[in-house]
Amino acid sequence: MNIRGVYWVLLIGLSLTLLFQWTSEKRKESVSEHLLSAQTSSLSDSDGLVSIENNELYVVVSVAAGNIVETRLKKYPVENVEGSLGYRVFGESNDTAFNYYFKSGFTNTFPDYVVKDLGSDYVLLVDEKLGLIKKISFGDSPYELSVVDESLIGVGGKVFASLYRTDGKALDLKRGALDGGMMNNSSYEGVAISSERDPYNTYRLSRIDEKKEVLTRSGWIAFVQKYFFAALIGSDEHIYNYQVFPKDSGIYRMGYTVEGSSGAVSKKHEHRLFVGPKVRKDLMERADNLELSIDMGWFWFLAQPMVLVMDWINGYLNNWGLTIIVFTIMIKLLFWPVTAKSFRSMAAMRKITPELNEVKEIYKDDRQKQANETMKLMKKHGANPLGGCLPLLIQMPFFIGFFFALREMVELRHSELGFWTDLSAPDPYFVLPALFCIVMVLTQRLNPQPAGMDPTQAQVMKYMPVMFSVLFIFFPAALCLYTVVNSAVQLAQQTYLYKQQGALNTD
Repeated sequence: MNIRGVYWVLLIGLSLTLLFQWTSEKRKESVSEHLLSAQTSSLSDSDGLVSIENNELYVVVSVAAGNIVETRLKKYPVENVEGSLGYRVFGESNDTAFNYYFKSGFTNTFPDYVVKDLGSDYVLLVDEKLGLIKKISFGDSPYELSVVDESLIGVGGKVFASLYRTDGKALDLKRGALDGGMMNNSSYEGVAISSERDPYNTYRLSRIDEKKEVLTRSGWIAFVQKYFFAALIGSDEHIYNYQVFPKDSGIYRMGYTVEGSSGAVSKKHEHRLFVGPKVRKDLMERADNLELSIDMGWFWFLAQPMVLVMDWINGYLNNWGLTIIVFTIMIKLLFWPVTAKSFRSMAAMRKITPELNEVKEIYKDDRQKQANETMKLMKKHGANPLGGCLPLLIQMPFFIGFFFALREMVELRHSELGFWTDLSAPDPYFVLPALFCIVMVLTQRLNPQPAGMDPTQAQVMKYMPVMFSVLFIFFPAALCLYTVVNSAVQLAQQTYLYKQQGALNTD
């Protein structure tokens, strides 16, 4: 190694050391601030609140209105540290003026409840003047709440249940670049409705300028966001009018009214409210199409079966990091016939690159002759400049689908692999970005450089691995792991085929 190379190695090593120290300090600050933010709530000093809890949920209820104003997922801590509080779906923040809560009852009634009975896992509220009873308890399935509204003397309104929220991001989801916020911010957020007519229809809050209504039996309505969400799930026994309202006084409302329930008669209705993690196999068991709330982009129809296979693999390995590695290798082996065809074409181009450069030099003043001679040469050796691209394009939807699947899987949150303690967060040690850079550099040396490439363009291409590696510093470790394994297997396949085709040592 020459002295210039030594200087470059020392400079890169020093830069990485300084970057590691800086990011480590920033991450520590971020964790402390995040924990403090999760602990401070404008509800903590309010009067008229009661709480209930079970193994999965801690729920805070505002007594007078009967609203569920805060929920914490006890098995999903805000930070992966001892003593961290659970992640909030419903809640309120003084810092961002964010507010998200659940309300139910009868339209055109304005109750003022008091507590009649309170247990550790249920609360019974009554308004004797209006003859209203509300019981909030935990459902039979994990992360579900049962809210029963009953009118003893009859009211003229319909039974309703709604989610209310302001603009803004989820309370306890990290948004900083060093915490993986680039991926969090790009995830879909908006209202989703599932009905008999349309299994999954979505609306972004910013685009709701008029009331939306869907009349259907069963179905569900939810506000979709990253990792955790709340959904109102209908029953086959009733017809629901699912509704989404434009912003009014800073509040968006989404929910349903139960049709055929109006009239001055006694009535009783049980609402089914899910507040929990977006685990695909779990959502599939709760309601039809509820798993579609895990937004996996345009290629969801490919991504969802991939998650199903990954879940099956993880049942044996019990480690999501190892599961990603095994599944990525399986995909690469599955597409080997297509990949091999691409690499054979690239190998042929690599073998004749010196001759192509020679043709370009000889006929540099005659473009027509240069093009004709180039085509003759490629035809003679069976080389096709597009042959390396088309097979790869066939694979792209699968790899993009897998990318989006990994980005949205709550199972990866706080999952460990070796010294990586959270696969949903960026690699704090830069090991994966560095490995990706090395693999990309080695891959570049194998790929044929187009004949007569502009020197400036060639220099830019030379430093592309470094640029991508810097970007990967801010990507979740799971996505980096997938990319590194995918690129490494591809490099091994390409090297093997080039050697087989006699193109490995071509200059």
